[in-house]
Amino acid sequence: MSRTHTQVWLQADPASSSGHEHRLEVLFQNVQYLCMPFVLRGLSLRRATAEQAARLGELHGLESDPRWDLYLLSRSDDWFVVSATPIWAEAKLSYRDEPVFWSYSGREDVVVSIGTLE
Repeated sequence: MSRTHTQVWLQADPASSSGHEHRLEVLFQNVQYLCMPFVLRGLSLRRATAEQAARLGELHGLESDPRWDLYLLSRSDDWFVVSATPIWAEAKLSYRDEPVFWSYSGREDVVVSIGTLE
């Protein structure tokens, strides 16, 4: 298998019916495996428990590797990403603006908050 991209960038549209005024972005780097639909509604990001990771790993034929964690993306579906620790940001941006991580890093007038999922 050959890969050319190992990053997944997700963004939530602030104009949706969610009621949030800022855009939320999540960047997964060193992605090893991805299981999700093209459009994800209702992102609920959290690190999987050891039991959840073992179950999903067995179901998808994944080998455990201490360098990566399995991150769940939904409360109701088994959608997930296996990657390094994701980075998230909340910003004063519209859906069509450039990503925070490449275009607005360090811009306090745009970035409301930024962090990692630990």
